[in-house]
Amino acid sequence: DRGVTVSAGHCDAALDVLRGAIDAGLSMVTHLGNGCPTTLPRHDNVVQRALSLADRLWMCFIPDGAHVPFFALGNYLSVAGLDRSIMVTDAIAAARLGPGRSTISGMEVEVDACGVARRPGSDNLAGSTVTMPAVRANLSRHLGLSEADITRLVDTNPRRAIRLT
Repeated sequence: DRGVTVSAGHCDAALDVLRGAIDAGLSMVTHLGNGCPTTLPRHDNVVQRALSLADRLWMCFIPDGAHVPFFALGNYLSVAGLDRSIMVTDAIAAARLGPGRSTISGMEVEVDACGVARRPGSDNLAGSTVTMPAVRANLSRHLGLSEADITRLVDTNPRRAIRLT
C-alpha cells in the first residue's frame, strides 16, 4: 500500500475483473453512471456490477442532473449507501462561464443554457460545469438530503476514501 487510491471508470469491466481489481487494490468507481454505453443490457451491466460491490468500493457520482438523472442518483444512493458514496463536480475550465463556446486544452466545448457541456454537434458530454455549491444545492433540492448527509458526501467521505482521516 503506497497511499494511492485506484479508481475504475468509463469502462465495462466484467464482475470477475472488478473483483480481481479490488483484490489488487481498486477501491473506487469514478462517476458511476457516466461514460456508459447508451444502451445497457437489462441486468448484467457495469452499473449493476459496480453496485453489487458497493460494500467494497467507494461510489463517485456527478450530481448535475446531466451525467446521472436525479431519480437514478437517488436509486444508486439507496443501493450504495451514503457511507460509501462520494459526490464530485468533474468541473471543466468552462464551469461558471455560462452558455457559449470555449476552447479548453485545444478542444472546443459548447455549454448550453442549462449548463450542460458538450462537444459542438455531439450529444456526448464534455465534462461538467457544476460547482460544489451547486452540488450541495442539487442534493438538497432534488434528493432532499440533510446538510449533515451532504457534508458526508462532499467532504467526509472523500477524505476517508483517500485516507486523509
